[in-house]
Formats: sequence, structure tokens, C-alpha cells
Amino acid sequence: MDNKNSDFFKVLIWTLLIYIGFTMLFPAKKAPKEQTQTSQTQEEQAVNTEKVNINEAIIKEASPEAKEIKEDEIKEYALNLEDAEVIFTTKGAAIKDYIYKDIIAPVNLTPYQGEGYFATLPGINFELASKSDNSISFKAELAKGLEIYKTYEFGKVGSLNKLSLKLVNNTDKALDISNLAVNLGPGLNTVKSERGDNPSLWRAFCAVKPENRKPVLEKLTSKMMTNTSKLEDACSNWYWSGIDNRYFLVAFIPQNFKGSATDLHYSSKFVYQKDSFFGLFGKKDIDGPKLDISLKGLIGAKEEVVYDSAFYFGPKDIKVLKALPYDLSRSVEIGFFNRFGQYALDLLEWLYGITHNYGWAIVLMTFIVQLVLFPLTYKQLKASAVMQKIQPEMKRIQDKYGKTDPMAAQREMMALYKKYGANPLSGCLPLLIQFPIFIALFNALRTSWCLHGAPFILWIKDLSAKDPYYVLPIAMGVMMFIQQKMTMPDMGKDNPNAAMFKWMPIFMTLLFLNFPSGLTLYWFISNCISLCINVVLKRKLAKAA
Repeated sequence: MDNKNSDFFKVLIWTLLIYIGFTMLFPAKKAPKEQTQTSQTQEEQAVNTEKVNINEAIIKEASPEAKEIKEDEIKEYALNLEDAEVIFTTKGAAIKDYIYKDIIAPVNLTPYQGEGYFATLPGINFELASKSDNSISFKAELAKGLEIYKTYEFGKVGSLNKLSLKLVNNTDKALDISNLAVNLGPGLNTVKSERGDNPSLWRAFCAVKPENRKPVLEKLTSKMMTNTSKLEDACSNWYWSGIDNRYFLVAFIPQNFKGSATDLHYSSKFVYQKDSFFGLFGKKDIDGPKLDISLKGLIGAKEEVVYDSAFYFGPKDIKVLKALPYDLSRSVEIGFFNRFGQYALDLLEWLYGITHNYGWAIVLMTFIVQLVLFPLTYKQLKASAVMQKIQPEMKRIQDKYGKTDPMAAQREMMALYKKYGANPLSGCLPLLIQFPIFIALFNALRTSWCLHGAPFILWIKDLSAKDPYYVLPIAMGVMMFIQQKMTMPDMGKDNPNAAMFKWMPIFMTLLFLNFPSGLTLYWFISNCISLCINVVLKRKLAKAA
């Protein structure tokens, strides 16, 4: 393998490893803690002041006086739904616990112990107004003559739910309620096997529809909250917003009102503590994204205002989300090569219909992918085999001319390549073409809800979790080592690339230890197929020699 080919191959491999490593092992930097923005900006206050001057009937403010709610005054009510048990608190009329009946184990998706999801004026203690099997209503008197009603209505599994907030002004003057908002977060929980990398995957976002483009999700950050123009550019005309992690999503979707970018207030708030490096360095604080969505609390005299919204609270099942409106499926990120990833998921589902086991479906999918890529794989392995075969002659030329006459060495090398029909780059081009396909499969299998809690064989009970006994990643590393020995030419001890290829199987094994079993299974079977092709190819070339 000459230097140009070796350097190109080295760059390609390290690009792949850096991508995978940062995706799976290195959590994103958390935003610094920030106080929730509930006060109006000076610009907004100026606008309100102008309105007061123009029309004195629009009052100043009628927010209730803040008072501490005693713990014994707070009551909780539960709805036992088909896919979840939802526990409500009268404090802010919020969802305190959303216990999703996951296939692995029940999981409370709301880890924060303060005000719950969809809290409205958490300083107010509501009272129960009505309750049925799938709905619950709360009410409170904010001030004399000012009432608020809040109703949750849950649909069937896989459908959207409804949230209604009604404000009734029985006074003779217009009222403007400050700090009226609905909050999401902070944080979103997941099952135990996925909790380790959960904080690095948390995000709060707004969904927008750019003109002549597909809908996109714009991630909210602390910097956006200090830069109004940047926030406007990102979230102008947002039509839903939410918080998610790898496998779960909470989405808030306005129905009869339209929010502005400045109605979105992102902050980072403490959620829980976790062990730092297996507990050796004690505990560390985990902060989660919190999103407050402001509502216009302006109500005319003797009038009522109703804010109707839809919301989704549950798994990021691509089949379910695609069947729902508002492009909620955009929350499932398959990565840069999205189209290839979608094809892979469609193929996986089709094969599952045949095997009724996602593990065997992955095995069959690997064979199909390798069959499609066979011409490229064959060309790559053939090029490697030829280069390995002529390695002794290449070394002889380099020893003879390398230091004294580089031009003569290059001529001899070209003549050697021509004699054996070898091309140093012919082994790299197939790898380059396969690179986007692997990345797409990597992201598709890593984020696929269908693998969540899906068993394979014996010890592998969940293809979305790591192999509990590390059998697959170790077997994969062994296969990589054997294949490397068969395909890589002897580079010599002085070659700077030799150490990289020597340690590559070990590095990849360590990298895959915590990868989802489904992804490791694909990579293991893929290496097995490549090894078999290589054995057959070597025998064929040996006979032809």
C-alpha cells in the first residue's frame, strides 16, 4: 500500500471513527444554568405602556397575589390510560408524573420533582372540576371576577391529545394576566438502559416551515434567549414546539392561536444527580432543558378567552408519528443521509414481517445490503489482495530506489501496478461510496423505536440496549482482527500507519461496547460476510497465479 493510498485510507477511517465516537461517547456541552425568563423585556413593556396610553380601558395588571401553597393543600389525581398512568397535581394544574407503560419496564417520563409538565401559573393551587376515564378538568379563581379553567383530554394510543385553557373575565374592565404560560420540562426521562447518555441527547426546539423547504426543527439554546434577532430567525412562525430525547417526545401544538418566537423561553434547570465516573468522583448535577411558552393574557371586560392546543406525549415511533399531522416525525433524526436511513427502516420492517424477530431481520438486511454492495466490496477486497500480493516487490523497489532516486522508484512502481493490474486507489473508492450507506444504517438502527425492547436470542433481550455480556462487540473485534490480517499488507514497523491498523480492532471493540446490540449485530454480520468473500477471493487468486 503506497503512501497516498495509505494516507487516504487513514483519513477515511478516522473520519468515520470521529463521527461515531462523538455521536455515541461524547456528550454535548450543556448550556449554562439560566433563570427562566418570565419577566417582559423593556421593548414589550414599552408596547404595553403605549397601549395603556391609547386605551385606558386596557388595564394595568391583574395577576393574583403570590402566596405559598401548603403541601397539605396540594392534591393529586390519576388517569389510568391504555399506554400510561398520568398523575396530575392541583399545583398549576400540571402533569406531575407521566408513567409510560414501556415494553421494558414502566418509566416515569417526567423526572423533575418541581412543577410538572404543562403547568400554568404554578403558584396557584387549582381544584378539581370534573374527571372521566380519559379527561380531567381543573378550575381556580385568580382574582375576584377572574376565573381559569384547564382541561386535558386524551385520545387513543398513537393519537394526539387535547389541552384547553379558558380564562373568564366577569369584571367590568379589561384584564392582562402577567406570566401566563405553559411549560415543558425540564428534561425528559427514559428507561434505565438508556439513561446514561440521555442528558447528552436532551433538546428543546421549535418546528418551523421555511418557504419552499421541508419542515425543520430548530434547537433552542441559552444564547438565543439573549439574542432576539437570532431567535426570530430560528423560530419565526413556529407551529409546534417540544422536548425530546432518543426515544421519547413531548410536543405542544397551538390550535386556535399563533405563538411568536419571543413567546418561547428556554432555560436549563437542575433535574437530578448521577454518579460521576462510576461513583468514584461522587455525584454530579444533571441539568435538563426547560421550555416556557408564553400566552397573551389579555381579556376584555365581560369576555372569555380560550387557548386550544394539541399535544403528544410518548414514544418516537416513526410509523405512528408519520400517521399524525404537523410533521412530528421530523423529531426522529436519522442523520445527514436521511433518505438511505428511511430505506433501511422500511426494509427492516418488511423483513420483520417475515421473521417476526428484529434480530433476524437485521441479519437478513445485512445480507441484502452486502449483496447490493457486493460489486464494490469485491473490487475493494480484490484490490487489497493484489496489493498484498505485490507487497514484497514494492518493498524491493523502495529499498533499491526510495532514497537515492525517487523518480526511478515511481516508474518502477507504475510498471509493477500495470503488470498486475493493480490500482492503489481502487480499494479506497468503494469504501468512500459505502461510507454514506454505513452512516445512514448507523443512525437508523441507533434511533429506531422498533428495536426498543425487541429481543433477539438468548441473552440479548433488548436490541436498543448494549450487549449485557459484551459477546457481540468482542466477537466483532475478533472478526475485524482476522480480516485485517488477511487483507492488510505488511507495512513494516517503521510505517506510521502500522500502529493505527494494529490497534483498530481493539479501538472499535471498545467503541462498540456500549452501542445498541442491533447496531453491533449488523456490523458483526457485515464483517463475517466480508471475511467469507475475502477467503473465497484469496483462493481464486491463488489458483489464477
